[in-house]
Amino acid sequence: IPSSQVDRKMMRRCTLLRCVVTWTLVLVHFSATIVTTDARPFIIPSSINRDSSKGSSCLACIEKLRGGAPQYESNPNYKNAPTLGDVNNDGFYHATFQSPLQQRPPPLTQLIRNYFTDLHKFSPTLFNGTVVSLLLFLLWQLPASSSGAIILRNHFLCSHYNVIKKKRFHALILSAFSHASFGHIAMNMYAYITFGRSVKPVLASQGISLWVFVFSAAVFGNLTFLLFDKGHGSCIGLSGVTLGLLAFDALVYPTKELRMIVSFIPITLPAYYLFLGLLGFSVLGILGIEIGRSNVAHSTHLGGLIYGALFYEAYKRGWLRLWNYRLTKAYRALKGRG
Repeated sequence: IPSSQVDRKMMRRCTLLRCVVTWTLVLVHFSATIVTTDARPFIIPSSINRDSSKGSSCLACIEKLRGGAPQYESNPNYKNAPTLGDVNNDGFYHATFQSPLQQRPPPLTQLIRNYFTDLHKFSPTLFNGTVVSLLLFLLWQLPASSSGAIILRNHFLCSHYNVIKKKRFHALILSAFSHASFGHIAMNMYAYITFGRSVKPVLASQGISLWVFVFSAAVFGNLTFLLFDKGHGSCIGLSGVTLGLLAFDALVYPTKELRMIVSFIPITLPAYYLFLGLLGFSVLGILGIEIGRSNVAHSTHLGGLIYGALFYEAYKRGWLRLWNYRLTKAYRALKGRG
């Protein structure tokens, strides 16, 4: 057989095989497109009504095979809002969604209300302590000669005259929520809420409520102030409580990084080192070595730090859970007798 005839037969076979493969792929593509279009739950095949006399009826068939959709996809998760990538009848994309950059933040009053609502849900102790401190701060702005200011000095101020001489022991707690300057209350409220949020779950694991720590730390810090005071000073503020919370939190989580600003210089250091630094600063202040302001109650700060450290030791040794069990048992026994 001549070689030219063999080449012609091979070319015919290749051409026939190529045609079979091509038409097979076309049929598979059309069938897969139809199945995919029928299986899409949120896309309805487009039915474009055009004049058949213009020879465009075949275009509707092609759009149906390709999975054409109407202008809006009926997705129930997006009510009254078009989806990204919608096209109009002319084939142009259009988007009517609002950019996040164009959205306005909620009103400031709503943000404050939401913040205090979440704070109350998390811990009523933190919420009540913050609200009481803010209200007392406003009252401390009254003129010194007013009757309200006199009441504050007699019952909301920790001093030898009020606590020792007049036996106003409630001043040991009420003075802790008193603040006269904005910087004082701002710093204490920040520390109170920050460390209170961290300490509350730890105390709850031992069956201890946060208010127990807050009130006892206030009393301990003010008693420490009266111990070192010579009888001429007075003390207000939540610093004893906040430093007690800081000391307990720093000993539970010693490697936690805390950030602060000292003379407009941002500083980051582990919580345990901050605890040691504040402890040394308070001791130097009691010894008369003033660093910075001279109207700081260093003895109250020292009392708060010591109380937090003692509370941590009770927590580490399991005494908190034991004390809570015994007190609960004694309370139930007294309640049963009554």
